[in-house]
Amino acid sequence: MVQFTEPQVILFVRDPEQAATFYSSFGFVESFRTPQANPVKIEMTHGDFTLGLATPESAAAAHAIEANSKPNRAVVVLWTDDVPAAYKLALDAGARDIQAPHIYRDTLLMAFVEDLDGHPMHLVCQVDG
Repeated sequence: MVQFTEPQVILFVRDPEQAATFYSSFGFVESFRTPQANPVKIEMTHGDFTLGLATPESAAAAHAIEANSKPNRAVVVLWTDDVPAAYKLALDAGARDIQAPHIYRDTLLMAFVEDLDGHPMHLVCQVDG
C-alpha cells in the first residue's frame, strides 16, 4: 500500500515574508525558506501540519504550472480554546473581518476572517450545547 506523510497545503500569496509574519501570530513556526533573501516560498509548521506560502510566479517558474492566487481557493481552519481572543488576534495582525464570533448549531463557537491575501480563516471551538 502507498504511504503518505507530511501533509502540507500551499497558499499562493503576494509576499511570503508578510504572510509568514501573519501566520506566526497563530503559533506557526518557520521551518524552510528559499531563497534566504527575498524568499519566493516559506514553509510554516504547527504541530504535524505544514503551511506553504509561495508566490504564484515561483510555481510557474519552477514547475511550469499556472497557480491561482485568487482568494477563497482554500480555508485555513484553526481550532482554539478561545475564539473571541483568536478573532481579536487575527484582526490585530491585519486580518479582515468576515463574521464575528457566533454560535453555530448550538455546539460550536466560530468566527471567520480573511488573511492578508484574502484566504478565509475559520476560527472554531466546541461549546457545551
